[in-house]
Amino acid sequence: MPPLDRFRKLIKHLRVVVRFCACDMFDETYTMFNPFFMVLLLCLAIYTVCFINTIYDGFVINNDWTIILQCLAVGAMAVQAISKYLCYYSHRITLRKMVKHLDNIYEEYQSRGTRYEYALKKSLQKIVKCLKVAGGIYFTTVIGLIVLPIIYMLITGKRELSLTALIPGIDPKETVGYFIHTGFHSAIILFSGVGFFASDTIMFSMLLHVLLHRDIMVAKFYDLNEITEQDDKSAERSRPSLNDIIAWHQKYNLFMEYIEELFSGIIFVHITTSCVSICSTLFCIVLKVWPFAPLLLISNTSMYAYCGFGQLLATTNDDVTRMIYEVCIWYRLEVKEQKMILLMLRKSQYAVELTVGKIMPLNFNTALQLSKGIYTYLMVLINFLE
Repeated sequence: MPPLDRFRKLIKHLRVVVRFCACDMFDETYTMFNPFFMVLLLCLAIYTVCFINTIYDGFVINNDWTIILQCLAVGAMAVQAISKYLCYYSHRITLRKMVKHLDNIYEEYQSRGTRYEYALKKSLQKIVKCLKVAGGIYFTTVIGLIVLPIIYMLITGKRELSLTALIPGIDPKETVGYFIHTGFHSAIILFSGVGFFASDTIMFSMLLHVLLHRDIMVAKFYDLNEITEQDDKSAERSRPSLNDIIAWHQKYNLFMEYIEELFSGIIFVHITTSCVSICSTLFCIVLKVWPFAPLLLISNTSMYAYCGFGQLLATTNDDVTRMIYEVCIWYRLEVKEQKMILLMLRKSQYAVELTVGKIMPLNFNTALQLSKGIYTYLMVLINFLE
């Protein structure tokens, strides 16, 4: 199958997933006020009522302050879901521009030679592999969140709920009430899992196309080098190829700007709420008020995954800077052309990078610093209790 058809098939599959959540931002006629989204808002309102009822029942009636920690752990995930929808909706035009931009790239470069075709196919293979890994993680987590409380009950005889959302008027301590809550929570977990997977697949599939831009630039530099190797080194032969490379570098920078515009808000909310969720969950485990705390896995994994993609983009920017100097045999070019390469080299040193709210760069070092901060916070709380 040609790369263009495979890319369009990938987008088609992504749209199937996002339609399940009534959030098909790829559709140019999409509006927030559609029947499916109204149903989604109704479900969110029901969950909010149950969430408030949980805080009232635990903190006000039973005087159990630890319920606040449990609610923070789960509420952070709800904030992530809402923020992701709002960010995608407010920047839906940018998302469509990115898809159109990529569609044009696949259409143009799939017939420009083996180097470019190989770059397109390699990009699609990486994206598909990444989405399969993400799908496996989300599937495992969703099944674990649904099944783990039942397994815990069968082993210990104690009844624990996956989420902190008590239905008013139904006692979860009774057998019937417990299974009603479990079914209600399972439906929420299933729908939320698909929603998070849909959001992250859009993000990951767009971010990984930065590698495609880098690989195509490498191929263009090799084409330029082949031209400069010939005996006839006139500017008329190399100038069109060099202009094409400069134009492509501008497209690369534009794509990076699209990424920053679309995902910067999502990243900030996701990282901060993940830290809150991890802190609350760990503290619940220490206090033994929420023994299995299954949200810890997905919060930790997603935080490191986001930081990992930030590191990938930073590394790609460094690769582009390095290839301009190392892959391009610039000393074979004329002086005017060398100055053009120098301008492109300077521009590449100030490429767009993802950050966490303009406070710190999004990379593995940030993930480690956040982990240390979470550990320090946990130790302070434990010492405070002692």
